[in-house]
Amino acid sequence: MALALPILVMLLVGIVSAGIAYNHQLALTHAAREGGRYGATLPVESMSDWLDIVVAQTVQDATGALDDGVPGRYVCVAFVHPAGISANDSTASRELMADGSTSDGSAPCFADGRPDDERRVQVVVERESDFSVVFFSTTLTLDEKAVSKFEAAQ
Repeated sequence: MALALPILVMLLVGIVSAGIAYNHQLALTHAAREGGRYGATLPVESMSDWLDIVVAQTVQDATGALDDGVPGRYVCVAFVHPAGISANDSTASRELMADGSTSDGSAPCFADGRPDDERRVQVVVERESDFSVVFFSTTLTLDEKAVSKFEAAQ
């Protein structure tokens, strides 16, 4: 018992820690997909408002995994249409950082390999999660990306 108990405790703590990290990853996957899908069906009347709404929806869909104070929180939402010419039909992005600050840009969140003439919504979410097994501990950076074809009427 004295030899087996420490090993069993380490195994149990590792399983629980891995389960928590996996739960965070599932929440990020859900948030990226749902945020992208929501943005793809939301008409763009004002690009700034659209970006705010989609970022907020993505954070909400993460079921707490991207709330304020989460270490390493990062959300990037982009409306991508490089061939667009109007203000509401050209590439624009917004990034939400861990400290709650935002920054706007005119580039996609990531290179997705899709055609340049296709309107689409990109969502990137990241967070840090601790993984520990009694004497070993590390911080994992979990991330997820999603792309949805923009379908809302212009």
